[in-house]
Amino acid sequence: MNRRLIWIALGFVGCAAARTPALHSSTLPAVELTRVDGQAESLKAALGGSVAVIDLWATWCAACELERPKLERLHTAYASQGLRVIGLDVGEPPRVVAAYLAENRVSYPNYLDPDFRLTDALGEKRLPTILVVDRDGLIVHRSQTLDAETLAAIKCQLGSVP
Repeated sequence: MNRRLIWIALGFVGCAAARTPALHSSTLPAVELTRVDGQAESLKAALGGSVAVIDLWATWCAACELERPKLERLHTAYASQGLRVIGLDVGEPPRVVAAYLAENRVSYPNYLDPDFRLTDALGEKRLPTILVVDRDGLIVHRSQTLDAETLAAIKCQLGSVP
């Protein structure tokens, strides 16, 4: 019994440690996104009250290209647990993004930020940026890569022990 309580306590400590202490913004702004098909959708609707990973990226970004396969695997592995993975292309026209997504067979939803509204509101200037968002729309972790710390933050939000 005591051993079980210790493991539960360690899980909570791990979740607390996975939070990024100095965030530019702790809450996602209430903005409208544009899907690649041109339809408008609120960020809140896109996340649907789920734990989410938002990937800020661009087609010309070599580091973003390295993260895409990891995000695909993450999407496949954790969608059944309620994780939403969404991409947010920054500063590019819809036709360029749509062609890239089709050519690379990206399976998770992607949105456009051609005028940098969301990116600027988040205070982000680097690509890629990966945000882990809790069910309440709070940013709990930021990273430039889908590394072990980011995965631990995701698992904590999903209720898994890291």
